[in-house]
Amino acid sequence: MAVGPLESSKMLVKGALVLSIAGILVKLLSAVYRIPYQNIVGDIGFYIYQQVYPFYGIAFTLATIGFPMVISKLIAERNQGDSSISVKDILFTAGILLSVLGLVLFSALYTGAERVAAIMGDIELAPLLRLVAFSFLLMPASALIRGFYQGKQDMIPTAVSQVVEQVVRVATILIMSFFLVNQGYSLYAAGAGAVSGSITGGFASLVLLLGFVVVRKEWNQPGRVMVKAADFWLITKALFAQGLAFCLTSLILVLVQLIDSLNLYALLRESGITSTLAKELKGVYDRGQPLIQLGTVVANALSLSMVPLISSYLSKGELTELHTKTKLALRISASIGIPAAMGLICLINPVNRMLFTDSKGSGTLAILALSIVFTSLIITKAAILQSIGRARVSILIVIVGLVFKLILNQALIPQWQIVGAAWATIGSFFIMSLLFYLVLRKVMKQPIVLLRDAGIIYLGTALMSGILYIYNKLFAFLYMTFGLGRMLSAIHTLTGVMIGVVIYGAFILRSGLYTKEELSLVPAGNKLAVLIRDRKEGAK
Repeated sequence: MAVGPLESSKMLVKGALVLSIAGILVKLLSAVYRIPYQNIVGDIGFYIYQQVYPFYGIAFTLATIGFPMVISKLIAERNQGDSSISVKDILFTAGILLSVLGLVLFSALYTGAERVAAIMGDIELAPLLRLVAFSFLLMPASALIRGFYQGKQDMIPTAVSQVVEQVVRVATILIMSFFLVNQGYSLYAAGAGAVSGSITGGFASLVLLLGFVVVRKEWNQPGRVMVKAADFWLITKALFAQGLAFCLTSLILVLVQLIDSLNLYALLRESGITSTLAKELKGVYDRGQPLIQLGTVVANALSLSMVPLISSYLSKGELTELHTKTKLALRISASIGIPAAMGLICLINPVNRMLFTDSKGSGTLAILALSIVFTSLIITKAAILQSIGRARVSILIVIVGLVFKLILNQALIPQWQIVGAAWATIGSFFIMSLLFYLVLRKVMKQPIVLLRDAGIIYLGTALMSGILYIYNKLFAFLYMTFGLGRMLSAIHTLTGVMIGVVIYGAFILRSGLYTKEELSLVPAGNKLAVLIRDRKEGAK
């Protein structure tokens, strides 16, 4: 029996569902553990860990997203008969290249730890940088095995290993930091204990992946390794050109954090404040990272589930469907990212007290909350461009945005301190989002955002924000009576989130932002479809 277009689309989405669920779990774990960790070590301890975290983030992305995706693409093309290069040749060549890269990155960070720490303005970070460098030694084998199984359309090893790595890493971070702080060790020692989680997590993940190889006995590919020079350079080009594009766009948040790690503390010190205050301010500023991650995880997971459909429609030459699904992916990102950002801004004071024990830096965190809007859209636009073969322009846009961040940091931090750093981040994301939009608009040769859709999203967000504003006023009386306690802040936050989700969700579903068919393409969409009023297509 022939499979219809809708059923085919559902099958493609389900193929990505395993990795999407794993990705959500990984991002949730990566965001949530920072909250108890900050509670254990305080703002200065949080600053110490966040200074070196971006290097682990780079190693993790290389091992889980960038290189496995390219290797899997090469193997899938081979299995479909679109390539003459054997699977064994692909694995052998990629294994050599990644091993060399891993050694180079490890050596550069390990031997250059003092220099990097000096650039950061805190030489005591050098031992932590040397420790995190070992993550790059675990990257090659993990990336190779994940890419092999993904090329066979088997996402289980990748998904399970990612989740296991994060569970072991988070457990190590919390246990080591709690033990070391309570035993009277320095915050830098506690930071080193937390950083060791990158090694225990990566090692556990690699052992699990090797277990899949041993148990399934699929690794022994037939034939001898006979890599031709032309094939070697083809694999090399694909691995680094395409891998770089996947990595850069997946690392946008981490790379912006890296820039702040390299110069925010140093610029704060140059502005004339003490070392202790500068570390505290950087730690307060870093509270924004888990909030941004939590705010973008759902939007990105749902919108990126459309990318396999976009790739398939491009390969079939079905341009109408390609345009339709591109608009849908952007609509999903905007309809979740915009209200998530505004909801966080409305509730930032109780959120800050609930998660981090006090309301320090709430104004700065409110500014950073705007990042949720831009990063949700950036990651979706970048993924769409890559899926239609425009990876190089994505790399260029990210580089432009990062240079903009560097310039704005230098211009704004000396006068405005962490508030300036927050606006520098927003400026960088705005530039990237705008450039991605302009390129995508030019490639699609038609509008990719409908005014009707934007109007529904903005009206729903305004309605939600207005109700939350009134809700905050009601809670102000409770705070006057019972004080600014953490428990009351938690009640305020959690009930406020539920009210915001219900009000906004009901509005957009009843306003016809999505059709029932569109909702059926995303996880749990069928359950929501019964609530909607049919969307009138063709609205401008």
